[in-house]
Amino acid sequence: AASVGGMALVAAGVGRKRQTMRRTACAAEPETKPPPPPPPPPFNPSKQVGAMAPLGFFDPAGFSKVGDKEGFNNLRAAEIKHGRVAMMAALGAVVQHFVKFPGFEKVPAGLSAVTTAPGTYGFIGLLVVGAAFELGIWVQDPAK
Repeated sequence: AASVGGMALVAAGVGRKRQTMRRTACAAEPETKPPPPPPPPPFNPSKQVGAMAPLGFFDPAGFSKVGDKEGFNNLRAAEIKHGRVAMMAALGAVVQHFVKFPGFEKVPAGLSAVTTAPGTYGFIGLLVVGAAFELGIWVQDPAK
């Protein structure tokens, strides 16, 4: 029992010496600032949401450059907007055959509707309303 107690005192003394050495070594060193964190990696469009199997990142024309986050977001917003317009156009191509607005009953169905007199006026009206929505209501907001 005496030898165990003696070993404990020796171990405590060695531990104290180590602590004092650390303190003196730290006190002698001048204070230095930690190195700044590394800069974040550049924006990589191939790592964004939507780049998944089986196609992965698909940009055959090379419009999306590494580091150009603003340009990428602009192209993505335009792609979403054009997709919505295409869906509405596909729906309109089917619905126009069955639904006729008052005053347009004699307008033929299909693409020939644009070449007839009342159909042309309706087409111009749709263009004006669409342009007003595009420029006034559906303005692209970078915060979204």
